Amino acid sequence: MFTVFLKDAQQHPLKQIGSKAMYLSKVLNEGVVIPNGFVIIADALDQFMRANDLYDQVDDPAFIEMLMAAPMPEAMEAAYVEAYAQLKSLTGDDQLAVAVRSSSSAEDLADASFAGQYDTILNVKDEHQLLDAIKQCWASAFSDHVRDYAKQKNISLAEFPMSILVQQMVFADVAGVIFSINPITDSHDEMIINASYGLGEAIVSGIVTPDTYIVHKETKDIMKDLGLKEVKVLPDGAGIKEVETTLAESDVYCLADAEVLALLQATNTLEKFYGFPVDIEFAMKDGKPFILQSRPITA
Repeated sequence: MFTVFLKDAQQHPLKQIGSKAMYLSKVLNEGVVIPNGFVIIADALDQFMRANDLYDQVDDPAFIEMLMAAPMPEAMEAAYVEAYAQLKSLTGDDQLAVAVRSSSSAEDLADASFAGQYDTILNVKDEHQLLDAIKQCWASAFSDHVRDYAKQKNISLAEFPMSILVQQMVFADVAGVIFSINPITDSHDEMIINASYGLGEAIVSGIVTPDTYIVHKETKDIMKDLGLKEVKVLPDGAGIKEVETTLAESDVYCLADAEVLALLQATNTLEKFYGFPVDIEFAMKDGKPFILQSRPITA
């Protein structure tokens, strides 16, 4: 068994599923909308490495290229293709696009979060692209910046194996991140939303100055700071592209007040369920919020 559907992920060990999938699995029935998906368990990477004798090559400067060129074992390939077919059936979308992202228990360590260190591959549209994206995500666990960060934090990456979350793609009108407390003032009465047009990659990668909303959880008062929103990341064929925003787009707020309050409701639900302040990634499509990730606020 190499795959586990998101609804069942919470029944499996954290190191096999990873924090990202575990947090989402636990909150599936709590009244927030989470795109469906499946998890490739951490043991899969180990078996892939062993099948291709890659462990002895990890320190080779060309290791990433070796990993990407290595064949996927037949049983693994069949499992991933079958899970993708099941996800298409569950969503009713035979042309389903997915996002392929890491789900490691190292991503939410209190003093050394690896969040953002691994690759995310968006708008994956067929089985061939899926298999390539899985290997690309695995390869990012061996990148120089991940190794350097682990060394800096005195962490052994072997203790935190790489799982992968394959999740239905949301073609967002607006996306962003939420902190359920104000990280600047440490106020638990306020949450902060950073949002911009298009897919959330623009904010996560830091290429835009987003709109900022500070929302009081009780009074629901909203303070706003208009960002430049210089570009937006959009789907493009079998990948993504950056497009400059128009003056008309950059001169107005990307979220309506009703959408901000819908995000407030979802954030309050998640914070109450988990029992701790949360960091959320969201996508807004046709005025409806989708929760792509939720985790404790970490270093």
